[in-house]
Amino acid sequence: MFNILIDTGFWIALYDSSRMSQFYSDAERISKEIIDQQIIIPYPTLYEFVNSRFSRKESVIEFQKILTRPNVIRLSDSEYKEIALEEFFIKHKYAYSDLSLVDEIIKLILKDRNLRIDYIVSYDSALKNEAMSIGIRLV
Repeated sequence: MFNILIDTGFWIALYDSSRMSQFYSDAERISKEIIDQQIIIPYPTLYEFVNSRFSRKESVIEFQKILTRPNVIRLSDSEYKEIALEEFFIKHKYAYSDLSLVDEIIKLILKDRNLRIDYIVSYDSALKNEAMSIGIRLV
């Protein structure tokens, strides 16, 4: 079983295809491929997604079922958020960065050797590049 970290964009593409229609069919395919893997969902991505508003009530019910599956880990950001916030301000103070605070948290999660992340599902090119640079594969 692989450990697969899921970024916000995947959920938006899957459940609110009007916002990310170009990724909907890809997200649907990926959801079938990873269904039996260990799914890691960082809490900050849940905040981003849930705050983005679901398009249908059925989507809310379906998403809740996913979150309660035994192979899904809802990962707290408590171990990462202070360092990520510091990194965020340093990068934005001295240069342009297209990474959000959530992205900074995910970068730290990806680097956490205790979690052993094998794959990432993301439509964010900066995060994908970061993951690949440390040997994490893309789904």
